[in-house]
Amino acid sequence: MHKFMLFLGLLISVSLNVNAETSVKVVALFSGKAFMQINGEQKLMKKGDTFADVTLISATGRGAVVQLKDGKQLSLGINQSIQHGFKKASNNKLTVYADRAGMFKLNGKINGSSTSFLLDTGATYIALSQAQADNLGIRYENSPKSLVQTASEVVPVWNIKLDSVKVGGISVPNVEAVVLQGTSPQTALLGMSFLQHIKLQRDGAAMVLEQKY
Repeated sequence: MHKFMLFLGLLISVSLNVNAETSVKVVALFSGKAFMQINGEQKLMKKGDTFADVTLISATGRGAVVQLKDGKQLSLGINQSIQHGFKKASNNKLTVYADRAGMFKLNGKINGSSTSFLLDTGATYIALSQAQADNLGIRYENSPKSLVQTASEVVPVWNIKLDSVKVGGISVPNVEAVVLQGTSPQTALLGMSFLQHIKLQRDGAAMVLEQKY
């Protein structure tokens, strides 16, 4: 109760009308948690929790990011009010909303295993850390090696090809990727080896991804 009272100053009234069947309202924000009202039912959700097809991707004292059933991610900030009706997205089209840092993060799958991506048009390939590849069960040890220049250093990488990469309803087979030695990047970079198959269109705080073919 004391912790809840401590955050009363963060009480907000942020609402989102997703469609005629789903309504989302953020009532209060905490670090890693958000007090949500979904379809009229109130629930305290932790990061990663899903309720009524709404997933809490992240939450801080300043805002929350939620993901809807159709893959859309929305960033809801303090005192921000969003009211918008969404049509059902086509299978090969996905809308992603920027977080408060202006980054486009989305969930997807590599070789059928779930992971998170950071959309990066400056990356030539999909880039995974060695730790991520291990967690996803990707075999890279016997793959060709080379060196790449990151923002701060030159690091060894394994050059691999992923059987499939999927975000929303968009799926691309045989995607080139690199596995960087070590634990960086912390989030997989969704680079141009995947994005070359996608039409990207910026619409304010949203990025629309549509498969070309």
